[in-house]
Amino acid sequence: MFPLIKGTEVVGGALLLSGRLVPLALVLLAPVIVNIVAFHLALEPGGYGMLAFIVGLEAYLAWAYRDSFAGVLNPNARPVASEHAAPQLARARA
Repeated sequence: MFPLIKGTEVVGGALLLSGRLVPLALVLLAPVIVNIVAFHLALEPGGYGMLAFIVGLEAYLAWAYRDSFAGVLNPNARPVASEHAAPQLARARA
């Protein structure tokens, strides 16, 4: 499990540093950050300054890229129909 977590952190960090696919990097790193915060709040109290800094950076970047998450937060989202599925989808809705 540890290699998976560290691999996710490295990939997410590299995407953030490169400036490419930043919304994907934020989505990958969010659960890791939640686990870090939960660990320090529940099992090993301390380091609250660093926790606030990390959560603050994640929140700031999520806010800065909020337009990229608009589709994820849309409660009426629909799948994009391919050209071949469009006639079948139209019949199913009728």
